[in-house]
Parts: sequence; C-alpha cells; structure tokens
Amino acid sequence: MALLLAASSATPSRAGFAWCPPVQGQTEVESSRKAQEPSIDQEKPVPSGPATTFSEQISLRDLAVACAHSLDIPLEFDPAAMTGDVRLVPGALYSPQEVQETFERELVVRGMTTVQPPGAQVLRVAPLADAPSLARLEGVSLAGARAGFVKVLVPLSHRTPEEILPILQMLISKPAGSITPAKEASTLLIADLRSNVAQILAFLDLLDRAVDEPKIVEIVLRHTSPVAMGALIERVTASRKSVAGEALDGALLALPENRSVLVIAPEGEVDWWTNAIARFDRPEPVITQSYVPERFGLAETAKLLDELVRGDIGTESPRTWRVVQDQLTGTLFVTTTPSKHEEVKKALHRLEATSPDGRRPMRVYSIRHRQVEEVLELLQDLLAAGVLEQPGGAKALEPAPAPPQGVTAPLQQATSTRIVARASMPSGDITLSADEGTNRLIAFGPAPLLDQLGNLIATLDVRHAQVMVEALVLSLSESQTRDLGFELQRTGSLGSAQAGIANLFGLGSPDPNLATLPPASGAGFSGVVLEPGEFSAVVRALETLNHGRSLTIPKVLVGNNQEATLDSTVQTPYASTNASTTVATTTFGGTFDAGTAIAVKPQVSDGDQIVLDYSVSISAFVGQPADPSLPPPRQETKLRSVVTVPDGSTVVVGGLEIENKGRSTSQAPWLGSVPLVGTLFRDDSKSSSKSRFFVFLRCNVVKGRSFEDLRWTSAKALEDAGLEGDWPTLEPRIIR
Repeated sequence: MALLLAASSATPSRAGFAWCPPVQGQTEVESSRKAQEPSIDQEKPVPSGPATTFSEQISLRDLAVACAHSLDIPLEFDPAAMTGDVRLVPGALYSPQEVQETFERELVVRGMTTVQPPGAQVLRVAPLADAPSLARLEGVSLAGARAGFVKVLVPLSHRTPEEILPILQMLISKPAGSITPAKEASTLLIADLRSNVAQILAFLDLLDRAVDEPKIVEIVLRHTSPVAMGALIERVTASRKSVAGEALDGALLALPENRSVLVIAPEGEVDWWTNAIARFDRPEPVITQSYVPERFGLAETAKLLDELVRGDIGTESPRTWRVVQDQLTGTLFVTTTPSKHEEVKKALHRLEATSPDGRRPMRVYSIRHRQVEEVLELLQDLLAAGVLEQPGGAKALEPAPAPPQGVTAPLQQATSTRIVARASMPSGDITLSADEGTNRLIAFGPAPLLDQLGNLIATLDVRHAQVMVEALVLSLSESQTRDLGFELQRTGSLGSAQAGIANLFGLGSPDPNLATLPPASGAGFSGVVLEPGEFSAVVRALETLNHGRSLTIPKVLVGNNQEATLDSTVQTPYASTNASTTVATTTFGGTFDAGTAIAVKPQVSDGDQIVLDYSVSISAFVGQPADPSLPPPRQETKLRSVVTVPDGSTVVVGGLEIENKGRSTSQAPWLGSVPLVGTLFRDDSKSSSKSRFFVFLRCNVVKGRSFEDLRWTSAKALEDAGLEGDWPTLEPRIIR
C-alpha cells in the first residue's frame, strides 16, 4: 500500500504537523495541489517556508509527512518501508531545507532516496539502486531540483572528458552515483545525490577553465651538451623547490640533434629559465685518458663506447669526444669531458668483469685480392715465428686525480694517461681456418690478437698491380743468289781418230753429233749454239732475290709477379718406321713445332718501374725433311733476359742480325783461271743472305681501381670487332 501525502492547512496533530491519512487503501491527493511541476526550461525555486520545531524523537513516516508539508510538494512512499524513529534536537528550528536534508540522510542510511520521475509532479521514495533510472534530468543550476537524487547533463568547454573524469570519480558516492562521458559531444552525465552533484558542479567550474598557452622558446647551446644541461637544470629546479617551497610550472626538453633545449613555461617564468641556461652554458673541461681493453678488441670496444657513452653520433663535437685506436700498443686514447670519462670507466669495468663462458671470440676476414690458401700458409708461418706475441710485465700507472666535473667547472687542459698491465698472450692461442668457397679466413682467439691479425691481413691482402705487356716481334730477311756458267763441246778427227773435248757443268749442253736443239728448260737466261758434228755451246745466267717480313704483335695482361705465356706455333707431323725381318711398319711419330713463343713475368717496383723477366723464341722450318720419317729442319732463335723498363715506355729488348755470304766456282783446271778467257771454262755461283730479328716490349701498369685502363686499351679491339661496349647488345623480345 502506498500513501500520497500533500501539504494542507489542517490542524497539527500530536507530532506537530498536519497530514492526510489514506482512505480504505486508496491514495488521497489534496485538491488544492499545484497544477503542474515546471520543466527544466521553466525552473522555479524551491519554496522556503517557516521554520519548524520537533520533539526529540519522531518516526520516519512522520518526518516524511513533515518534509512534504515544508516543501509544499506531494510525496509518494510505501508505509511499510518507512519504519524506525529519528532523533532530532528538541526545540530547535528546522528550515524546510534542513527538514528535507534530515529526511534524505535518514533515507540514504536505509538505502533509499527521493526521486522525481520525468513528467511527474510528485516526489517518490525509491531504493538507491533504482534511483538513476527513475530520476529525471535536471538543469545544470539545480534551481528547480527538489528530489534527493538528481541527474544533470554538463557540457565541457575547455577540457575533455578523459582529462576530468579520473578526478570527478573520487567525488561520486557509492554505489548509486555515476558519471558517464559522452566523448563525441564533450559532455558528462552526472547521477548522484543532490548534495554530491552540487559539489561536483562547483568543482567543475574550477577544472573546466580556459588554460593560458605556455610559451615555447628554443635556446641553442654553445658549450654544454643538451643532455648535460637538462640534467643540471633538473637538479637546480629540485633544489629551488626545497628552498623556496614552490615548484616552477615550466619544463625543459633536450634536443641533442639540434644542440639546443626547449623551454616550455608560462610567460612570467621564461626569463628565469633563459637566465639560468645562459649562466650554466659554460665550456666543460676536456681531458685525455688511455684505456687498454683486455676482453675485447680495440675496434669493437671503440664502437661500443661510441654508441653507449657518446650516444647519437653527431651530438658531440670532435672537441668534446674523440677516440683514437693505437694498434701498436692495443690502447684506446679517449678525449672527452670528466663526466664522459666516468661513463667510459664504468662501461669498461662491466666489460672486463664479464665472466668468460668458454667461447673464444671469432672473426671472419674476407680475402679480396689473394687466394685464401696462400694467405693462410703465410699467416701460419708468421704465427709460428711469434709475430703476434705481446710482451707482458708492463707496470700499471695510477690515473691522475680527476679534475672538477660538471658544466660549471673551470676550463682545464690537463691530460691524464692510464696504462693497464697485461699478460703475454702467445700467438699459438689463435686458430685459423680457410673457407675456399667464399675466399674467407676464419680465426678464433683472444680479441687483442685478433685485432693485430686483422691489421696484418689488411697489410698482406693488397690488390696486385697488373701489367699490360705488348710485344712487337719483327723478323726481316733478304737473300740474293747469282749463277753464271758456260759449257762447250767440240768433236772432230785427227787423221783416222775421232776426238772430242768438252767443258761440262751440268747446264745441259746439247750433243754436237745430234742435229736438233734440246727444248728449253730450267730457270734463268740460257743460250745454245750448235754446229752439228762440230761443236755446241750453252750459257746460262740466273739471279734470285728474296725479301721477307714477319710481324707478330701479341698482347697479354699479367698480374704482378705472375708469369704469362703466349704461343703461336705450327705443328708438323712426321712418321715413324719400325722395320723388322718380316715387315716394316709406319706409325705416327709425333709433331714438331715452329712459331713464336713469348713468356713474361713482370714485377712492379716503387715509382712504377717494372722489372721484366722475359723470354722470346722464334722458330721456323727451313726445308724439306731428308726422309719422311724424320722431322723437317728447323731454325730457332731465342732471347731471354731480365730488364727494368719504365711504365708506359717502349724498349727494344731483342735485336739479332745475321748476314751470310758465299761464292762457289766450278772450272776446268788452269783454263778457268785464265783472265777473261777463263770465264768460258768455269761455272760461278754467288749467294748472300741477311736476317734481322727485333723484339719491342711496352709495359703499362694498370692503376685504375675500377679498371678504367682496361676499357681504354680494349676500345680499339672492340671497334675492330664491331662491338659496342664490353659485350654484344641484348635486345628485348616478346615471350609468349
């Protein structure tokens, strides 16, 4: 059963106020009640009636009736739920608002509250859990709100719901209160007891205010790094807060890439930040100390320090950070500020304190210009000789006292050197292995020795100089022969005896007894006189002239201290006869070679002087073999020497001239020696020959790292071959 109480002018009961009891279970409503509750847009203030006094103890139901009379608004409630008494201050005056607040507190204690449903003109007592769904939406000012539990929709002007919600959640009552953000509309829906909502709205006035934009100033640093300046200013502001009692609103951001800092602060604080940065932007002292890494190599340790201590490359100038690797002594010379030196020492201490895990460092070295087997063999010989052994027994010198540190320290030029003692490490600790497939060398061993090994490999693995050797082999030959001979025959009779006389040298004089001339034969000039039966005479003259020229121009590219050969030969086969008692067998006996063979071995010395070890052989067949089973006769000329030629110069390294002269005479004794007339009684033959053999060598050192010289020297040959570039041009075609 529910009761509907309304304010009336009836005579007060024993409780001190008038009320209308229910009639036969039905709800009674006062006829004089106000017609309509104002909407949100037409809010009316809560009426303030006269103050009321109460006795010391009153029932909750009577207090509900008194609250309805004082507020002049109907109140619906369940009488069964309104149980219990409420203690008040006897004789005290309670205003209508105080009566309602007292009534609302008692309801909240019992898990209830009053709500005004949307469109309703009455208040209703409802459980707290149901209040958010029953209460109507009130105006932001709460001027027309009469219920104990209200809902308001609050728009935000300057802040977002995400920024304010975490703070407001602490003001919400539990468990009925709630705040729901509407992110798209930047609005908050607040549902809670009216007193809590009023408190939240007052707090929102403080939070949702326009914030002045801070001023952003970029200050370029001249001496101090941005990171160091940021750390110092942070300590200064912390100390200032502990002394002055208040913190600054500004902040400082370091920009290492620009060597500057950003000050973000209200306009009134910008001058303080600017002056503080200008005061501390002083040059920091720079000192040099030496460090000897034990566990790892110089290069990898220097790279680690560069990334770990120095930070981003480019943030430190060469004046404040410099690392020099001394490969001779295995030392790192670091030039930087004292604060950086402390970081270097800590980093090296961590590296040296790392316990070994049984694995030895490994390095892979690419061999670019030589064969890996050749380098491996050479390195093994050097390691066996103890090339990489490091002497021990060096005394450790204590470092000099560190100067004052920090950006405010005075500028100093002191230099401190630190040498770390190290024990001897024999080169036998290194294990080498060659990877022939990739032409790489794999090494295992201590890091310092591996560093020295890398330097040694870099010294040995240099690109060999190449030499373009052009040889011009010229062979000139001249020969001349002259033959002049007479033959005479005479026949006759001396009495009854026949007589004949002849001067014959094989020229073919006809028989005088024959009446016909023989046919002309042989080479050269010949003349025949025949008197049949009397005499015959023949004269023959022949002169032969030969001129020969043979030119060979081979070209070969050869590496430094490498041997190159160029052979151009002709092979002549000959037979071999095996005779036995029964049958003779003829087989292939082999070949005999004749031609040009050149072998060169250049060595490039300082100043591009080329020491050339060369040999040149020229051979030729000079006639027919005496027997088919024998090779033909061959003439061979060889030159071999070691010369030094300048780069790009042409020099004659071989010159041979052979001259032969001969004369032969066949004559009749005594008669052939008679002057003038003796010519008729002899056969003269003269011969002369001359051969000249020259070898010209031109050596050019190929110096271009990308072998541009080879392109230049090959251009003429490519042009003669009709090719454009290094290879024939490939044209695209459609593939279906």
